[in-house]
Amino acid sequence: MGYIKLNKKAFFNNLDYFSKICGKNKLSIALKDNAYGHGIIEIASMIKEYGVEHIFVKNIKEANLIKKFNFKSVLVLYDIPKKYNKNIIISINSIKSIKKIPKNSKVELKLDTGMNRNGISKNEIDLALTLIKENKLILNGIFTHFCCADENNNITQKQVELFDDMILYIKNKIDIDIRTHCANSHGIFKVDMGKYDLARIGIGAYGYLDIDEKKFLKPILSLYANKIASKNIKKGDSIGYGSDGFIAKKDMVVSNYDIGYGDGFLRVGDIKKAKISNGKKILGRVSMDSFSIASKDKKVCVFN
Repeated sequence: MGYIKLNKKAFFNNLDYFSKICGKNKLSIALKDNAYGHGIIEIASMIKEYGVEHIFVKNIKEANLIKKFNFKSVLVLYDIPKKYNKNIIISINSIKSIKKIPKNSKVELKLDTGMNRNGISKNEIDLALTLIKENKLILNGIFTHFCCADENNNITQKQVELFDDMILYIKNKIDIDIRTHCANSHGIFKVDMGKYDLARIGIGAYGYLDIDEKKFLKPILSLYANKIASKNIKKGDSIGYGSDGFIAKKDMVVSNYDIGYGDGFLRVGDIKKAKISNGKKILGRVSMDSFSIASKDKKVCVFN
């Protein structure tokens, strides 16, 4: 079956780059959604080896998968456990969710500064703090999320100003030490990281940014497919579904490989332009479980 290979040297290069900007001790790496498809266990292992101690995940299932690595902090973004779990920090995304969180749990209050997706608005802060205390929860931190950090406008700065204002308001209401964080992979270039405790690095850690700094990063994943079968076809033969996707102009050897649109490989529209990493054109339509190219290789790199 098809498989991926991860480049640890490239991954550590990316972590080195972000460490230089905000410090290794402030790095928090996204392991959500199976580490952006890279494999949560494999990435967690490399993160631990590198020395990063803070991570965030999507749900309790992911938190349990990486429990054995004993990270210093594990922030769960979108899930609430049924019982107390001392090993995780639970995000508060709404007022209503507070009463559902098991007593004595560590929580972090998400503040909505303009994303308008989830989080507590400024006029809900007093109520949220009251409910956190009444429900015997431990406030570990407060955070927000930027909506336009990768765009050339002043929206991020406005969010930062509101976030800082909300931080000051909350710290004047409570007498405990809490951590603060706001910047994602793009956001660290727009905020003063000296003011905050963490930088939540997601897609940048895996080698991708939409800004000039991407030249310092290296994608870490390569996708390979294994051969299912080879076939000798004649001039004029077609391949796969439909009779007009590809018509052979000569006798040739074609092989079928075990990745298709069922695995997330696009059922491409303009088949005449679709190629894999070695320059080989995809012949005919991509099937649910496979694609075909002119090759005899036992395996091919779909993208590097």
